[in-house]
Amino acid sequence: MEISEKLSELLEKAESEDIFDKAVVGYLLPDGSSHTVTLNTPEDTVFDIASLTKVCPTSTLALSYILEGKLSIDAKVIDFIPELKTNYRDEIYVSHLLTHSLDYRVPMKTLRTLSPEGILNALYTYQFAAAPGTIFNYGNPASVLLGILLQRLTGKNLQEQGNERFFTPLGMTRSGYNPLTRVPKSEIAATELCEFRHREIQGEVHDESAWVLQKLFPVGSAGMFSCVPDLLKFVKMILMDGKFEDKQIAPAGILDIVSHNALADNVGAETALGWELNASKFMGTKVSPQAFGKTGFTGASIVADPDKGGAIILLSNFTYPHREPNADRIHAFRATLADAFFGAISE
Repeated sequence: MEISEKLSELLEKAESEDIFDKAVVGYLLPDGSSHTVTLNTPEDTVFDIASLTKVCPTSTLALSYILEGKLSIDAKVIDFIPELKTNYRDEIYVSHLLTHSLDYRVPMKTLRTLSPEGILNALYTYQFAAAPGTIFNYGNPASVLLGILLQRLTGKNLQEQGNERFFTPLGMTRSGYNPLTRVPKSEIAATELCEFRHREIQGEVHDESAWVLQKLFPVGSAGMFSCVPDLLKFVKMILMDGKFEDKQIAPAGILDIVSHNALADNVGAETALGWELNASKFMGTKVSPQAFGKTGFTGASIVADPDKGGAIILLSNFTYPHREPNADRIHAFRATLADAFFGAISE
């Protein structure tokens, strides 16, 4: 069976199981070609990509600056954010932000009723139970801090940096924060009938703490909107070690950084700088140890494998009309999707 046909069948099965009813899948083949498969929505539908924001653009910007020598992985965060008054403040480095090895035990959803300044103060004054770099604890706080750091490093917000570095050079014309400034609301997938905001969320950031913080600046953890054709360009650029159509978009070396574990074994997580590595819960079992990827709460995911020369991207309305208690069903679907794709290109 042809790959697109197989993936289309999987999307229809997911719809029948009420996992989502709108989705676009894109995939890159080893020959460099890209393809899309749709379910009940056009291929260029704009989705809230949630935590994919952490890699597109946030961590990939940071890695670009590191490779260019403009930022050090060993730089102290307080050199950029002196307001950081946590314990261990002198021992928190850029590397901890990129690997989520700060022990923030505060779900940012619990801060959503605070002002933007109140949320930042909660992060700046948090008291850690474990020293930086000793524990893996994935969450939003590290990426929020990284976004602030990058803004102070460059003097430009994440939208401006993303435009200059990636979106404009790659022709990602439908990607960025605040999508209603670029595309009609009708071309943006709704994410939820939100009990917190008492309305349907469509064209505004779904993540509640990011929604509050965006009053100050575009946030490093969430808030990006994109479409599959745009993200295919971004992922292809990384798989080509920063090149796209003979232009060097990101510095050479980017692929190596995102496809190798950046944490010590005793920290207990397979994670690259900014990306997850070989995570079977959503990548399945047919990828290589160098496969890198990311998921987003709204039903988004990227899985890319430099060894196999391919990638698959999913954008969906998994949280519509209401979020589920956990990500178990969407993770299972992502893993099945990845297995079907990487199994096919490995044959």
